[in-house]
Amino acid sequence: MDLIDKLKKDFSEIYNSEPDVIIRSPGRAEIIGNHTDYNNGYALAAAITDATFAALKKRNDGKIRVISKTFKLEQPIEFSLTQIAKDDSNNWSNYVRGIVKILLNQNFSLTGADIFLTSSVPISGGLSSSAALEVAIAKGMLELHGYEIDPLKLAELCQKAENEFVGSPCGLLDQASVVFAKENNLVFLDFLPDNSKPLSQIKNIPFKINDANLSLVVIVDKNVKRELGESGYPERRKMCEESIPFWKESLGREIKSLRDITSSEFNTYKESLKTKNPKMCMRVEHIVFENERVLNSIKALNSEDYTTFGKLLTESGKSALELYELDEETPELTFIFRTGKTLPGVRGIRNMGGGFSALALALVDTNQMSQFKENLASAYSKQFAGTLNFIPFQAAEGASLC
Repeated sequence: MDLIDKLKKDFSEIYNSEPDVIIRSPGRAEIIGNHTDYNNGYALAAAITDATFAALKKRNDGKIRVISKTFKLEQPIEFSLTQIAKDDSNNWSNYVRGIVKILLNQNFSLTGADIFLTSSVPISGGLSSSAALEVAIAKGMLELHGYEIDPLKLAELCQKAENEFVGSPCGLLDQASVVFAKENNLVFLDFLPDNSKPLSQIKNIPFKINDANLSLVVIVDKNVKRELGESGYPERRKMCEESIPFWKESLGREIKSLRDITSSEFNTYKESLKTKNPKMCMRVEHIVFENERVLNSIKALNSEDYTTFGKLLTESGKSALELYELDEETPELTFIFRTGKTLPGVRGIRNMGGGFSALALALVDTNQMSQFKENLASAYSKQFAGTLNFIPFQAAEGASLC
């Protein structure tokens, strides 16, 4: 029995009927472009092989019933379209509630649905299981009720639901990656706003690393929590924004964000900024050169130069840890990066995501992947009490109707 047939069978056992719509929505991996989004910069991301599946059947009584196989509930959770409140007992359901509420607020006429969810996207693995779930529900509900929507608008509404209902201050990278991804491609996102749109450019970049006998793997210790996530992120963002007056005065032109600073301009005024505020200088240096690394990565990928691409990944990781200090109070991340880059077969390695956790991405020779995992896991367990999980993936297709 294939996955879709199993999904239909599970749906039928719970709801005594067949689903009308089935959506596959993948997790995502940030490939390169770290903390560049809120600086109007660039990023490369990919949809991953693991995905969330949502099976939906239309109801006409104004009710949503939803059950997730992941959380092993015996009965569906039920709520009314006219009274959508947070559920502190089943936090995962708030992503469903938030999406439904946002769609209603956008004047989409919804009549209700029975929903069954199953997912292979690791929770707390840094692969945005939340965005996968949001896009699955939004795309499924709209398809179920006969609506078409601009893909970027779909991503924006999912971000809005997570920001405003769930209360997580995520950027748009996660949802946009899930929506726009193509198999064997990376998604290039340009976060410079274009009139009313939050992104001015979205492109797919060919990424056929299998042909070069290379593989990507996410490395994570799920027990290392992002203790500084709430305080560390805003502090760094604020420092980037507060550097803008310095650049306006130094360069004598309008500067809207760090995207407007070239690496040569940074080098010219580096010592002046360092004298003014050493920490600010470090943060700015990371962002300016990270944007450059994203653009250079695209050039390398277009010429299938995976050696250069791997080196750019490692440079990104070094910058994020030494200049943006995303390993603050997280020695586990420092260890994974520094140890991992020395192991045989590693072409590139960097932190992944916002930081303050033990989460990294590595580009490894496929024939040395098993040894890489064994060597890194062994070294890590000797240094820390935790255990590393390794999540291999392919650059996969974005959210789609099954």
